[in-house]
Amino acid sequence: MPNQTPKIGSDIRLVRAAEAELIENNGHMEMLAVAKRAGVSVGLAYHHFGSKTGLLAAVVDQFYAPLRDISFGDTIPLDQDWAAREKARTRAFIEYFYGHPFAPLIAGRLGREPEVCDMETSHMNALLEEGARNLAQGQRQGAVSADIVPEVLIGLLMGGLRQAIDSAILAKKRPPKTVLLDQIWAFFQGGMGLTQSQNNQKRGRRHG
Repeated sequence: MPNQTPKIGSDIRLVRAAEAELIENNGHMEMLAVAKRAGVSVGLAYHHFGSKTGLLAAVVDQFYAPLRDISFGDTIPLDQDWAAREKARTRAFIEYFYGHPFAPLIAGRLGREPEVCDMETSHMNALLEEGARNLAQGQRQGAVSADIVPEVLIGLLMGGLRQAIDSAILAKKRPPKTVLLDQIWAFFQGGMGLTQSQNNQKRGRRHG
């Protein structure tokens, strides 16, 4: 028998349709328009999500899922020294926000909506926990200063990362991703106690 493409569930179609409506209409959507785009009844949309607020929360949840994969999954190769791996993770965050058409709405207009804030908080708490574990691992490997408190520093680093990315993607002229990465990583280096000489030594060991 020929391979059959798996059928996409109506709930997933609705989330994708809602995201498209939000992007197309600068953060606005109506359940009837979303249902029509998804090819389902508006009653089914309310059945799945309860309200427009519930559907919006599902769209935001879908947006953040890949960021959790970057932090928790195998997206970033593990066969690197600690600093190189974390810089690659930072680059992946920047590239995701720069490349996703929904990101400017999260950074701007929709970021003030209570349901968006609640969903963001849930995801950010998970990212902060994982980030604190990463910093502690960096300390054990001697890459991060032993003087820092991981649970405190990660809040400063993640807060700075998000603010920098949000400002960049909302700017009239976005800075190049490489420039943004260099500036964010310089901030991270200072906060974590990474020094240029340490990085040079690591590069020397890799290329020696």
